[in-house]
Amino acid sequence: MVLSAVRVSSRTKVPTASVIIVHGLGDSGDGWKFLADLARGSNEFDHINFVFPNAPTIPITANQGYEMPGWFDLYQFGTSGGRKDVDGYLKSLKVLNSYVKEQIDLGVKPERIIIGGFSQGAALALGALATFDFKVAGFLIFSGFMPVGDKVKELFNPANIETPVFQGHGDIDPIINKSYADETHQFFKDLGYKNYNYNIYPNLPHSVANEELSHAFDFLKKTIPRE
Repeated sequence: MVLSAVRVSSRTKVPTASVIIVHGLGDSGDGWKFLADLARGSNEFDHINFVFPNAPTIPITANQGYEMPGWFDLYQFGTSGGRKDVDGYLKSLKVLNSYVKEQIDLGVKPERIIIGGFSQGAALALGALATFDFKVAGFLIFSGFMPVGDKVKELFNPANIETPVFQGHGDIDPIINKSYADETHQFFKDLGYKNYNYNIYPNLPHSVANEELSHAFDFLKKTIPRE
């Protein structure tokens, strides 16, 4: 499998941690490279490999079938009800697993790998949280949602039940409503996740706030510190 991604290698000779951030609908890995650029402003993150996967171009039903980069089809925006592309979701979840295994093959220990994403990408990261059979360092969830809760419950694996999770969401998000984010948080609480930090940012639409990014970097310092 050819893994298409924007990669920013560690500044240290040997990377000792990795951060994989999965972009949202219509975006690309390059759209999240700014995170690595910001991290390079401090030597605290020199040991980290950053990986920003690229989604394939697929037709999106909710956009009248228009083709764009996407991890799975959407039949409607911003609601937990209705038809779901379970097969597409699971296919992309396997792809995400491949990106993680790529970093492990490079010598990074799984417990030193952060998995994260924005919107659709965050939905995949949440799937990894609930189904991957190995423990990682943590999860960064930006404007995320859980679209296929019933299937994820079927495939549930408790390997990351104690793993730290950061979920951030804007309170005026018109794409993924705060109520959907609340449902997602509750879904994981009901599954038994306790090390799950849910943060609401005022006056934030479907985007990432500077304060949220600051909290995310604090999360990286805590979960995958320079050794």
